[in-house]
Amino acid sequence: MRFVRTLIIGGLCLGGMPGAADAQSRAAVEVRNTVGPLEQQAKPLTPGSALPRRKSAEPADYPWELRRIGAKAALIVQVTLDSSGRVAEVRRSQGPLLQPAIGSPSNVAAERVAADAVLRSVAAALDRWRFDEPAGGPMTFQLSFGFVAGQVSHALTDPSDVLPAQVAAAPWAAAEGAMPTGAGLAPPKKTKYVKPVYPKAALDARVQGEVLLEIVIGTDGRVADARILKSVPQLDQAAIEATLAARYEPVQINGLPVRVISAVTHTFSFRTKSE
Repeated sequence: MRFVRTLIIGGLCLGGMPGAADAQSRAAVEVRNTVGPLEQQAKPLTPGSALPRRKSAEPADYPWELRRIGAKAALIVQVTLDSSGRVAEVRRSQGPLLQPAIGSPSNVAAERVAADAVLRSVAAALDRWRFDEPAGGPMTFQLSFGFVAGQVSHALTDPSDVLPAQVAAAPWAAAEGAMPTGAGLAPPKKTKYVKPVYPKAALDARVQGEVLLEIVIGTDGRVADARILKSVPQLDQAAIEATLAARYEPVQINGLPVRVISAVTHTFSFRTKSE
């Protein structure tokens, strides 16, 4: 038995870049909790057999619900291909296991919502994957997914691998190696501002307030990741999406661009709609 710790505790496995936050709910593949009829018939991948060539493997989207609490996540699923090479069944094997970030406001309900979003994201991605036809009919194998610092990774996983039962809160992974602004480091200059869209449900419910985010800006001026420090639940998604779309002039030290940590506040009010 081997613990799969690198997905959360360490770095990433096989790379996947952050995906756009698009229609995660469109997944046609249901994430099962029990062995499905096709998996029962399928040939398991063994050390002596080869996984069919992937013709397409779009990365899973990084859910805003996970960014919101600054958490990392790991999930292991059993994937079954049908005879055409399409992902026909997905069974949750272990997880999602979440590791909240120190300093992020979180609670059991928010973590449950984030875990559900991770499941939907993986299911939606696998629904788009295509493989060559497996030799000898349906095939089943295990995949691990890691969600860390705005990036999603995936890797073939040995059936004996297990996730830890739980993990303690840890520093926010996205901020590792980034320098805080202030104290001699000038705040980053915004070159592109994106106005948050005031959610209609929040307007109808007359919800307003300030959403404070901590962000990491990469050496290219893009927002690498964002998490909520002060939450207004019905406004958090709009604030995160607008923040990720903003652009900054890269902060430099001695002429070299560096990753920095900064803060952004979005104020939602009935007078300004959002600003």
